[in-house]
Amino acid sequence: MSIPKLIENISANTKARILRKRLKDLKFGDITWKSTTGSTNQDLLETAKKKPKHLSVAIADHQTAGRGRLEREWLSEKKASLLMSVLFRDDSASDLIGLYSMKLSVAAVKTLHRMGFQGVKIKWPNDLVAIHNGEAHKLSGVLAQTVIKGSDAVVVVGIGINVTLSNFRDHFPEDRISALSEIGEPPKVIDLAEGILRELVSPAMSDNDLKAEYEKNSHTLGSLVEVSSQGKKFVGIAISFTKSGALLIESEDGSVKEISVGDVIHLREKFAD
Repeated sequence: MSIPKLIENISANTKARILRKRLKDLKFGDITWKSTTGSTNQDLLETAKKKPKHLSVAIADHQTAGRGRLEREWLSEKKASLLMSVLFRDDSASDLIGLYSMKLSVAAVKTLHRMGFQGVKIKWPNDLVAIHNGEAHKLSGVLAQTVIKGSDAVVVVGIGINVTLSNFRDHFPEDRISALSEIGEPPKVIDLAEGILRELVSPAMSDNDLKAEYEKNSHTLGSLVEVSSQGKKFVGIAISFTKSGALLIESEDGSVKEISVGDVIHLREKFAD
């Protein structure tokens, strides 16, 4: 049996030890890896009741209660995805709290590009998509949750990346979902986790460069979109993002709307000339 295959089949605790050894040169906090858990985000949020270590990491082979944005269920099958959350500590008054989900999204897409998956892009707010026949298929979702206690803030950002589709296509035949196995040779989950974590703390991920990196890897920028936000719908061209990650869209009448939270549909129609 090859060493890469052997690594995939070893216990979760052993994978955690291997990952800690690989990242020992960096300043990560606790790194845990479970065979099964309810939610890696929730595992780290539980530590917020104490005094959690900055850049603590929780990974699982399988989640039974994963959540996406807006309390949607995030389904996964065992050993078919990278399911990982990272905890950040910050000042509650900081205007950078909203940037951590952007950081993890950019770190993930840059790592996947380096692994040969050049067609992966970020769909605002923080989905990773792969393009099939000109249409975006969801490859990954990102969820950020924040706990504020006095002057301290804990931000937990979770990411789920479909490495193989397993039985998802049978369960959701109409959904536009994808996996790395459909667009290339799927990486070992431990290698993918290590690559993203290393990228996350690299000098190239500075706050000053983050907006430019996010825009460079955006699937949404320049597209005609319909955004649903707080019960309202807005249609326009996605022209830019703010430093905090809000989307700026320009409507047909030239007005610009800033949207911090919402769902995006990419439209095929174009504005009339």
